[in-house]
Amino acid sequence: MTLWVQDYWPGGEPMPPGTTPPCWILLRGLVRESRHWGSFGQRLADTLQVRVLSPDLPGNGQLHRMPSPLQLSALVDHLRSEMLPRHTSNPELSQPPFRLLGLSMGAMVATAWALDFPAEVDRLVLVNGSLANLSPPWQRLRPGALATLARALVSDTAGKEALIYRLSCHQQRDHILSQWCDYARECPVTGRNTLRQLAAAALYRSNNRVPRAPALLLCSRNDALVDPACSAAIANHWRSPLGIHPDAGHDLPHDAPDWLLAQISNWLAGH
Repeated sequence: MTLWVQDYWPGGEPMPPGTTPPCWILLRGLVRESRHWGSFGQRLADTLQVRVLSPDLPGNGQLHRMPSPLQLSALVDHLRSEMLPRHTSNPELSQPPFRLLGLSMGAMVATAWALDFPAEVDRLVLVNGSLANLSPPWQRLRPGALATLARALVSDTAGKEALIYRLSCHQQRDHILSQWCDYARECPVTGRNTLRQLAAAALYRSNNRVPRAPALLLCSRNDALVDPACSAAIANHWRSPLGIHPDAGHDLPHDAPDWLLAQISNWLAGH
């Protein structure tokens, strides 16, 4: 099955043949799809003058009919099988090493990719992520967030998306919530896949390994879903820089995209 990928170029147009800009891959989290990045993918491409790919993971988005794997390593295998051999009309421009930006569960997928296939990843940005071997369960998923997710599982589409939106975003915009409801109706994530994704995230262990690629950890002080202490624990174990937004929610690309872009740009300039 062909992987569903949003493809962004600087200015919205592919670069001339023969140019090979760095390729970033954006990885979303639990029960979210590539469209939930909103305009962030294009803004990242324009800011850094790079190509940006945003795939759907099995069980989400255009792949919502597929079962979500119970192991994050299987998600990495799926991504690699679809993205390494060829992509769109310019396969030579999507070859590794990639630069990965993962949000929440997507940060765990990015970590697994960087640890298991280090030659394929040369930069790593983790946003509001966590690792089971470094943080306790009540920090990785706050008890209040677990109760909200449980209510979402038994709610209708509008109710579920409203609960997730309020949980993950501090900046509330009616038109964004309406878009999210439309996405959920077009590509509904099943309750079974929701539980399978929760299990995969809970079970993943990095076994205290440290990625070869330089990494940047970013988190939100007011994250209602994941305690920012989880990002601090990763940054401390990896000896990587940590940036903390003072008041954004879990979905940093939604709440504070300018800050997120500035953090990434400044970090890359330092390397």
